[in-house]
Amino acid sequence: MSGATNKLGRILDQANAALERESLGSAIMLYRKALGMDKNNPKIMLRLGQVLLSAGFVDEAIDIIRKSAKKRANHPDTMVILAQAYLTKGDIPAMHAALEKALTQQPDHGAAILAMVKSHIDSGSVELAQEFLERMGDAGKHDALALMARAMVERELKHYEPAAQYLKQVLEGEDFLERHKRSARFELGAVYDGLKDYDTAFEYYQQANSGHIQGNVAHVPSIQSAWSKEVLNAIPASTIHDERPVIIAGMPRSGTTLTERILQAHPFGGSVGECPLLLQMVSRTLASNLDQERIDSYASEYLGHLDTQVGSAAARVIDKHMGTEKSLGLISKVLPKVRVIHALRDPRDCCLSAYFQNFGTNVPYSRDLSQLGQQYAAHRAMMDYWKEILEIPVFTNIYEEFVIEPERHTRALIEFLGLEFDNACLKFYESKDHVHTASATQVRKPVYQSGRQRWKNYEQHLGPLLEALGPYADGVHAQQSLPSEAGIQDQGSESP
Repeated sequence: MSGATNKLGRILDQANAALERESLGSAIMLYRKALGMDKNNPKIMLRLGQVLLSAGFVDEAIDIIRKSAKKRANHPDTMVILAQAYLTKGDIPAMHAALEKALTQQPDHGAAILAMVKSHIDSGSVELAQEFLERMGDAGKHDALALMARAMVERELKHYEPAAQYLKQVLEGEDFLERHKRSARFELGAVYDGLKDYDTAFEYYQQANSGHIQGNVAHVPSIQSAWSKEVLNAIPASTIHDERPVIIAGMPRSGTTLTERILQAHPFGGSVGECPLLLQMVSRTLASNLDQERIDSYASEYLGHLDTQVGSAAARVIDKHMGTEKSLGLISKVLPKVRVIHALRDPRDCCLSAYFQNFGTNVPYSRDLSQLGQQYAAHRAMMDYWKEILEIPVFTNIYEEFVIEPERHTRALIEFLGLEFDNACLKFYESKDHVHTASATQVRKPVYQSGRQRWKNYEQHLGPLLEALGPYADGVHAQQSLPSEAGIQDQGSESP
């Protein structure tokens, strides 16, 4: 074996180790280095594309996965990862086409079966998911992911016992991967929650989360120091003014998807989903390097992204932006006409719901109740800080109040955006658009109140969460914005 081959092997080992640690930046750097040494290797291309996708670099991921696909036409694993990239991009027809290619090549490909089933469910069509599995027959009956696909359909239909049987087959499979068993435990938690066996449900959720690497919590003093009022005053605002951007800020499972769907239903509303671009901009350079040219280039880049993704018809474009506690200072300079909607929910329900979700590598602090409580408190502290020092309008939308009077608060939201009210916003749940978040099932229904006070079913298990929440352990402690409140119409825009 040559020295170059040995060196490539070592770099790939390091890249794989970085990925195992969920150090995506290091993994990307190492896979790039490996690809530089073996430029036509489709396996390295695919792995790099997969990590880029996990890190939020969707366009680059699609480009390099396509190159890998050209080297191995219709390779099933490549097609499935390409389908995931298209899903993240919002190109649902391309996603389905890639999955069909994978299944044509390998009908029992478990990941392709699961992805197809989930895509139908997330589009509000569990019946199509059923029909698809019926067409597939026994394909994948010995595959962990195909078994989970069948369990997912049964759970959606509230057939909890057969769902549990499929999932327990996954746990009992000697040759099944541990990460698949971890996913099955999340699903079993949801099944037993549906059966109202809350202690068993929590046990499965706890087992699922304990198998993950624990994450980190936002460090409030560091962020406030890096983006102090003095630092922000020295940064020029963009000379490019555009009233389209609307940022929805909030913790995961705080009602951000519900808010997005309501606003997107407006004839002049659009959405780019959970766009990572603004958060990526924060990490590109120090605040001290943000001069007029750089700020304007960021604005042009972001607004160009809106043009590409949504087009020119939308007067307001929603960015359901996770990580706002880190980025809102920069956003206020790059997008001086931005509007911000801060989604809040009872922290006990919000954090518990996040703990119950399998976010993969996207929300690592969700794997531990104590860290969830700390992150919630950090998020609130940073949002209070931004509201105090930034001159951009912020609308506070509290889930528990919203679901009691949805029409009143929907009208307030639309007024905040400077748009005329439209009844379509009250019928958001009728849309068949794909929803690529953990709230996909809930937003297919009218506004519902069943998510309130859910934490009480699990109260005996929530000691670490309640302790970490500190002052928020007994509720939201915020005030819902209402129509025509001070600050809501500061931008003085008119409806299109």
